[in-house]
Amino acid sequence: MRKLFAIICLTLSCAVAFAANGSAVTKAYADSKGVLHILSADGRDHTIRLMKWQSGFGDVQIAPDGITVGWLVEHMLTPLEGSTSYSYVIAPELQIWRGGRVILRSGLGLGIQKWMFLKDGNEVAFHRAPPHGQEFYDCTLLDVNTGKELAHWSLDRKDSVVPDWAKPLLADDPPPGPDEIHWWFPDAPATTKEATQSKQ
Repeated sequence: MRKLFAIICLTLSCAVAFAANGSAVTKAYADSKGVLHILSADGRDHTIRLMKWQSGFGDVQIAPDGITVGWLVEHMLTPLEGSTSYSYVIAPELQIWRGGRVILRSGLGLGIQKWMFLKDGNEVAFHRAPPHGQEFYDCTLLDVNTGKELAHWSLDRKDSVVPDWAKPLLADDPPPGPDEIHWWFPDAPATTKEATQSKQ
């Protein structure tokens, strides 16, 4: 009897928690008019419109938890703003939505090149870099529920080892390894292999 009572309580608590976070998301997409649609299992269509300076929504993703959605806020840079002879799009901000509202805004500054959910949607990681010029490796891990920064990694002369949580972000554009770091930072400590070769 006690076991049955415990199961009922657990079921009710899960139902309450799920209801508080909102109905499951079945689809999320941006239409041709620039409106973001988040369709939920209860039949609702949550719409989010462009901000004044925004040109579009990019890389819309639904988290594994089924209730959290994220996307990149895109902005079209003019030739004057981008210091080029052409216009191009950057994504200066990442937004995370859950339960009918945006709960996290992050990444203002350098354009976000790639992002992903972790821990079923409780964490989010992204890679920032300038839109053109030399490769730039800067990755951040955030807690979705609090907005707290959990970890940060940036390539420098002392640390060329990519943390596990950031590796998927850089899979298509891997940073230099320990034997190549001196090409980026001439004063970086030499590896054992390099030191041996320089003595020969």
